[in-house]
Amino acid sequence: MIELNNIYVRVHDETKRTLLDHISVTLNRSEITLLLGCTGSGKTTLLQTMAGLKQPDSGDIMLAGEPMWHNGKVPQSVLFQVGLVFQFPEQQLFARNIKRELLYSLRPYRLSDAEQEQRIEETLAHWDPLRGDERERRFHLDRSPFALSGGEKRRLGLALGYVTKPNWLLLDEPSAGLEAQSIRLLLDSLDEHRVEGGGAVIATHDLDTFLPHADRVLLLREGRLRADITPLELYKHPELLVQAGIGLPPSMRLAAQLREAGVQISSQAMTPEEMAESILRSGMEMKDTSLNAESDNDTVAMTHWTCTRTAATFISKKDGRGSSVSSITDSLLNVSERPESSSSSSSSFGRLKSMMDPRLKWVLYMLLVTAAMLQHHWGGLTLTLIPVAGALAILPRQMLMSCIKLMKPLVLFFVLSTALSGSTLTTGESGIQLGFSLTQAEGTLLNLYRLFIVTLASLWFSLTTPYGHMVEGLNWVLAYGRKIRLPVASFALAVSLVFRFIPMIWSEWQRFSLIVRARGKVALKPNTVRVRDLGPMIIPLIMALFQRAEDMTIAMEMRKVRENGAFGARSSLLSWSRRDTWISILGLLVFVVLVSVRHW
Repeated sequence: MIELNNIYVRVHDETKRTLLDHISVTLNRSEITLLLGCTGSGKTTLLQTMAGLKQPDSGDIMLAGEPMWHNGKVPQSVLFQVGLVFQFPEQQLFARNIKRELLYSLRPYRLSDAEQEQRIEETLAHWDPLRGDERERRFHLDRSPFALSGGEKRRLGLALGYVTKPNWLLLDEPSAGLEAQSIRLLLDSLDEHRVEGGGAVIATHDLDTFLPHADRVLLLREGRLRADITPLELYKHPELLVQAGIGLPPSMRLAAQLREAGVQISSQAMTPEEMAESILRSGMEMKDTSLNAESDNDTVAMTHWTCTRTAATFISKKDGRGSSVSSITDSLLNVSERPESSSSSSSSFGRLKSMMDPRLKWVLYMLLVTAAMLQHHWGGLTLTLIPVAGALAILPRQMLMSCIKLMKPLVLFFVLSTALSGSTLTTGESGIQLGFSLTQAEGTLLNLYRLFIVTLASLWFSLTTPYGHMVEGLNWVLAYGRKIRLPVASFALAVSLVFRFIPMIWSEWQRFSLIVRARGKVALKPNTVRVRDLGPMIIPLIMALFQRAEDMTIAMEMRKVRENGAFGARSSLLSWSRRDTWISILGLLVFVVLVSVRHW
């Protein structure tokens, strides 16, 4: 079993937002547990914490009586017992064919070739059954995973989580994007896993699909555990879902509407078949009662027809779980809902994001970059680095550590580039001679040092300036270009998108590092990746960034960006204060000093 004792997790940035608020619960094997909650309630964070990918700020996690964390790491023996399938499992694909994908997931377990082949065959037999006249599976071992359709990729991602046969399956929205047949395969896998003594924890919004198969429900709201009940108890108290901000699924909503219309629905009817049977039984009882009382025959017939029609609608949809009720039923039983409005308060931007007007940030950034480009010697560049380092030093600790981790590979690249640029190769009578030119290496290092300073300034700017503020500020800076008909708006949007990609790359790096750590099953500290796992991480990372870039391009085309009078106008996002004036004066003085010492 998995024991969580007073687990507390928060975001380590200026917001200090709580993700999990002192959760204590014990999860048992041979049970399917659902994690329910609205977006932002902490479901994904709880799954990643149970998988050993996120270390809690406080509290303990025990797996089979053994502490999960030891000296900042999770032992491999513990990782082998847990299998996490992320919300978009198709994004983890990287190999040239399906067989290599499966072998990568199995590699940490050090199985023999025969055992690997058996695992792969069993997995494909379940997740890719032959249908109709098909003589060959869709998941052919030599086929590229990128040649599959979107739904097939997602099904393959689920298969990669099952091929390792973990004791605990942790699934994040596993039914999203799956057709009815794939959902049936998923439910069969869960039932089989439970029969074999395994445990499963599923974070989902698809209640109609998973509630009839679950043994337990954990209801989260704003990082707190609000309820720990059985599915039957949840059906008896649907108001818990409304209070949690989730709302009722179609089956519960229809049952409530039928009860309001006088049709008695059993609270134990959870599946479409059970609800249809309950509706028919209620309809027959109503008919018998009405006949005994010699009521109006037309009313009895209409009531019986309504119940029979509703039951038929459920029966016809039993293979399409999660679909909405029929339009006939909705038109007959249209009762207005009163969902509880979400009371989650939006966190304000941190001190660093609001301490300066974005126009001032653009001016200071351009002054600093200009001063750095004008420097020709080490002393001047080092002086230019001082204000940048001071700006980075006041970042929140966690954000600062993230910047340092991001800079490490860049510094390594600079060192290698300098070493290569200084290397010389000469041929003479004595043969080939290798040498090293300090002059060449110093020149390259000086240019890279300048680039490093500009990169740090860009990183600070992108981390401390919200996207909307960045665009508005740059529009104001470039507003005078409109007078000479320069494409100011398009240029401002393009530059701001480039800056937006800087934190986006770091965010995507963190996300894919979690994926390879979950698949690689190696005891590492958080946010670290082995060299051998760079390939499985870099390929999906690049593809995700290309997809983001494509999405942004489409968004720009849809917005039909053109220059107009609105650009350069005063916006509510811009607010120049007296402090900004003093900072701008100080920035100009620093710029003058840096330019004056550029020949040091």
